[in-house]
Amino acid sequence: MSKRFDVAVIGGGAAGLAAAIAAARRGRAVAILDRMPRLGKKILITGGGRCNLSNDILQTEAFTSLAPDLLARVFARFGNLPIRLFFKDLGLETVSEGGRVFPATNQAASVLKVLEMEIARLGVSVELNFDVVRIDALRESFAVQAGDGRKTDARSVVLAGGGKSYPALGSNGSCYRLAQAFGHDVVLPVPSAVPLLVKDRLCHLLQGQKIRVRAQSLIDGVVRESAEGDALFTPYGLSGTAVLDVSESLSLTLHRESGRATGVSLDLVPFLRTETLAAELGRRLRAGWAAADLLSGLLPEKFWVMVGEILTGKPADPAAKAAAIASGLKDKRFAVEGTRGWNEAEFTTGGVDAREIDPATLESRFRKHLFLAGEMLDVQGRRGGYNLAWAWASGHVAGEAASII
Repeated sequence: MSKRFDVAVIGGGAAGLAAAIAAARRGRAVAILDRMPRLGKKILITGGGRCNLSNDILQTEAFTSLAPDLLARVFARFGNLPIRLFFKDLGLETVSEGGRVFPATNQAASVLKVLEMEIARLGVSVELNFDVVRIDALRESFAVQAGDGRKTDARSVVLAGGGKSYPALGSNGSCYRLAQAFGHDVVLPVPSAVPLLVKDRLCHLLQGQKIRVRAQSLIDGVVRESAEGDALFTPYGLSGTAVLDVSESLSLTLHRESGRATGVSLDLVPFLRTETLAAELGRRLRAGWAAADLLSGLLPEKFWVMVGEILTGKPADPAAKAAAIASGLKDKRFAVEGTRGWNEAEFTTGGVDAREIDPATLESRFRKHLFLAGEMLDVQGRRGGYNLAWAWASGHVAGEAASII
């Protein structure tokens, strides 16, 4: 026998929890249907376990989407201040660090705890291990069926099942198929904020080394994205915050436009200008420093192997040597052959075409009382709290709209 609710929220992540709370606060009978054995597992790993839950400046320029007007309208209704007030009302204090908003406890578990407490207080029904396999549109409601035979009827449905990143934590892309059954198009999802596959002996020789860099993504030799942060050398290629921050354009090109040249440039000495670095290296060469010591105090010891590679075939003049080494360190280029998979991608780029969604309510343009929220939509932000902010905001807007029956 089917259970009956006013609103069924499919997905118990950030967007789904926000949607359920918004609908339940308007007096509706709400159910969360989640395929995992517990709610919000992905929330627990965000921000390195600290949960970077928003950003002080939620400008649309921090996002990519086919429907930027949808982003602007959602954040106009539920932007950073409403998000912080939402959590304060739940009992969670927040702090801002360089624009990034974190719980004062520095624990992602605190964020999930207050959300679960509110779900319980509002009497939201939670159905776990509920893997939705189909949604049938009836005359005045929807019939939602799980793979194990359980059924739920609801007058409105909010699809908030996430994208494809970290499938072990619940986001396996299954909600795309549910949206497609109602006529929606899906922009090919690709992994984003993801480590890069590079075949370069330096990555092998330097594996385990992490340094501060300035990174640039290159498409056919043209710079597309830039970021400062860490670069981590690994046996398969490159990772680290700076690399993740410039990976989106590379991933999009590799997965959607095969045949184009993709690469990344690393400035390994971002704290010195090229001329200053060349002058210092020239001084060391004239003083007779050994090749193995030439980069001492500038880079970790293992990086001396770069000196020989850069100078191969170069003139013996100290000034020319210094200029060549400085240039090689300030613009070390790697050809990118691919990305790591969904298990290592922080975000999903792509998803249900956001142009097919009403920007005022996040209701499907193809089916009344069907709403979509969160990462399953073709809306993706940079690292820094933007994607979680989108999840809270879109979930809240969709949940409120879904409660109007």
